[in-house]
Amino acid sequence: MFLMQADVGGMNRSKAFLNDNFVSLYGPGLGNLAPFSEEECKARLMEVYGLEGVALAGSIAELRLFVEVMADGDYVLLVDGDKVHFGDLGDYYYVLDADNREDGSCHRRGVTWLKSLPHAMVGPELKSFLAEGQFPAMYEHPVTDWQMKLWLSGATESSGQSEQPFAIDHTTIREAVDILRLAMQSDDVERRERAAAAILQYASRSRSL
Repeated sequence: MFLMQADVGGMNRSKAFLNDNFVSLYGPGLGNLAPFSEEECKARLMEVYGLEGVALAGSIAELRLFVEVMADGDYVLLVDGDKVHFGDLGDYYYVLDADNREDGSCHRRGVTWLKSLPHAMVGPELKSFLAEGQFPAMYEHPVTDWQMKLWLSGATESSGQSEQPFAIDHTTIREAVDILRLAMQSDDVERRERAAAAILQYASRSRSL
């Protein structure tokens, strides 16, 4: 999953991003960057912008992330003031007509927008990531479809995991454990192993509650 911002090249692009289904990096004058070549990108940045040292390395890393590392099907978060927009990324593409300093949104990726949420409703799992304020950025942990569904609903992982479909009374639990203990005395080795594993699993879960 990746993080982008609506402010690109000193201009808020959220309306264009959401209406035309894309995100972009500001980088006029560099031409089409696909397929990505670090040496070619470096040469263009030095020639067009006169970059060197840390600034040069940082720009190369940002462009590599956007052009090469991001992939079709990855999730993207677009920070737009007090809102966060969730989307599904498409491929990189280059728009020649936007390759000028007035626009500069020539380096683009298509996006299928899924949902928008107020920043306050974003789960704690993402708030520290958003707080870093680095754009573009990559979320270092894998994101499952289940996690994304929770985030899109405005819920959190902890709230989703804490829900219990039903409660079991202590008497029933004790009876079940007694049955497992009897099973551990069986002549069937496999049955004893299954019973022991079930008891250990119950004990481990009880300690974590």
